[in-house]
Amino acid sequence: LPLDYSLVRWPASAEQEAETRGFRVIVPVRPGYGKSDPLPAAINYQDGCVDDWKTLLSHEGVTHCPVISLGDDAHRAFLFAAAAPETVTAIIACGGVLPLTRREQYERMAKWHRFILAGARYTPHLVPFMVKAGFMLARKIGKRGFLHAVYGQSSADVATFEDPEVFEAMVTGSETALSETHSAHESFSRIVIDQQRDDWSSVPADLAGKLPVHFINGAHDPEVPMATLAEFQVDYPWIDYRVYEDAGQLVFFRHWRDVLELVETYLP
Repeated sequence: LPLDYSLVRWPASAEQEAETRGFRVIVPVRPGYGKSDPLPAAINYQDGCVDDWKTLLSHEGVTHCPVISLGDDAHRAFLFAAAAPETVTAIIACGGVLPLTRREQYERMAKWHRFILAGARYTPHLVPFMVKAGFMLARKIGKRGFLHAVYGQSSADVATFEDPEVFEAMVTGSETALSETHSAHESFSRIVIDQQRDDWSSVPADLAGKLPVHFINGAHDPEVPMATLAEFQVDYPWIDYRVYEDAGQLVFFRHWRDVLELVETYLP
């Protein structure tokens, strides 16, 4: 699950390693991204995604698989696991996020994440304008400039996306979110509004003891700083937490080898 920015490509070395190991990697493009149709306004965006994924895996003949999520897509990974417990063998949440239950958790975020996520929580009517402005900024200053705007307060994330192989994967992958001919800002807005509006704290709690869940987090995550991660560890002590001191929210793009090792333990 490729994050709100639709990072549907991995670094070339990671894709090659997945192929060498015989992995089949399915990356669903969200409604309203790329050439896909947006969801009708009456449908909750999270529910629509879960229904799509169940249909997709059935169509592809997949009966069991682990789910790798990036960033906030941990939310949708939990929803999917709850809706399809017979399918999901594990959740591996890279830069994982759990329900935000304290105002301080928003206040600790770096400015871009706080701007969008706190806005979705407390002033959702403004979010479509905020996100549209952000996408227009990205188109104007280019994706490298936009990545610096989003992750500039995390030196670890900056160092990660400045790796040429990682930058290539992020630029090409995010074409489904933003290109010269397409902008997914409306669907992006719906995602964050539905996520911040819904109380999903019972979903991970109900999966305790039923599903292996691994959180792979960076110590310099602009959305989940260490103080917030410590609160997650208290609220959800049954999750396996692994923290990398040299990474931020883009931890997968730096430590994908460890993630693939973990993935292999949950494949048939």
